[in-house]
Parts: sequence; C-alpha cells; structure tokens
Amino acid sequence: MFGNLAIGMREQKVKAEINWTPESEGGRKKVMPVGMRYCPVIVAKPLEITGSTWSVAIINKSIDGLFSTADLSFMSPDAPHETLTVGLEFDLYEGPNLVASGKIISY
Repeated sequence: MFGNLAIGMREQKVKAEINWTPESEGGRKKVMPVGMRYCPVIVAKPLEITGSTWSVAIINKSIDGLFSTADLSFMSPDAPHETLTVGLEFDLYEGPNLVASGKIISY
C-alpha cells in the first residue's frame, strides 16, 4: 500500500503481462528494470470499463526483451479498483505515446 492512500483503502495489486512498444514505433528507449516503479497512464480496452484514464504503478518482476510480467495497481484511492479483473486488456501511455499494451493475468 502506498503511504499516502487514505487509511482503510485497500490497494488492489494485480499481475499483468506487458508487451512493450519498440522504440522505433514510438515506445520507450528501454523497458523499466526489474524492481523499479514506473507510473504511466492506463487506458482500458474498451475505455468504458474504467470510464476514463488513470495513473498506475507498475513494478516489473521479470523481463524478456520487450515482454515483462509486472505487479500493477492504481495510484489513486478514487480509481475504479474493481475494474482490475483477470482478462482486462489495456494500453499504457506516456503523454500521447503508446508505450505498451498488456493484459491482467491474476490477482
């Protein structure tokens, strides 16, 4: 749980498979290293699932080229935590740049 979340707010952390966009297609120069916290904007597919975009915290647990497995959680206590369900597909953005796509695989 993040220290600045409201008391009693349970952080929902899920496991996700992430496919990083190659730099040549507008992605990041490097995939974030294992263990480092990275906070992009998530857009669910379709967007109606979450109603809008939200910031998430991602911590890669393993990396193989442009593929990683990571822990993912919303940054805000007001985010729609209940939408982080197994099978949810999503895109990750840094500003207007699509940096990755992924899917939630477990809780």
